[in-house]
Amino acid sequence: MDDNTYSHLVSWLKIVLPLLALAILSTLFLVARTVDPAQNLPFADVDVDEIARDQRIGKPNYSGVTSDGAAVSVVAESAKPDPDRPDAMTGEKAEAVIELENGITVNVTAGALDLDNAAGQVRLLQDVHVTTSDGYSIETEEVQVALNRTRIASDRHSVVKGPVGVISADTFELTRESASDPHYLLVFKGHVKLVYRGEE
Repeated sequence: MDDNTYSHLVSWLKIVLPLLALAILSTLFLVARTVDPAQNLPFADVDVDEIARDQRIGKPNYSGVTSDGAAVSVVAESAKPDPDRPDAMTGEKAEAVIELENGITVNVTAGALDLDNAAGQVRLLQDVHVTTSDGYSIETEEVQVALNRTRIASDRHSVVKGPVGVISADTFELTRESASDPHYLLVFKGHVKLVYRGEE
């Protein structure tokens, strides 16, 4: 008799328990709050169209060697392609390092740059500071650095401080005649003024 009761109970439980589980699941789905996925996803407040249009590059770096042996490297905080010139880009907070073949290093820092591969030069603009490893410093508003040959120049008023004194000029240009010539030529033009610092 007990075996018969046990068998009937097991048979009923096989039917009742799945039905009970189904009822609980149905209740959960009915009671659960309707969720709008679009309202709950954490989207950043970013203008996607502006990013696609801007095309900024973080920390771009250009490096190469000129035909007469100078190593040139240029880096910026950020840059973006120029839509009007396919081989050019503009950037912010730039630095250029030019290692001349005679061992002297020239560092140029600026607030902005304009790098033009087609023209073979980079223009450094806004609060330009030039320092050399042999003790000279230059302050001006624009410097052009050639990418294919040794040439560092400015057509803006420049103030040069160095061991010989202080030179102010309307323009300056540092060049090398050829790869076979070991000498570099620094020329000042315009209203040139030299305040000579004598030996102390």
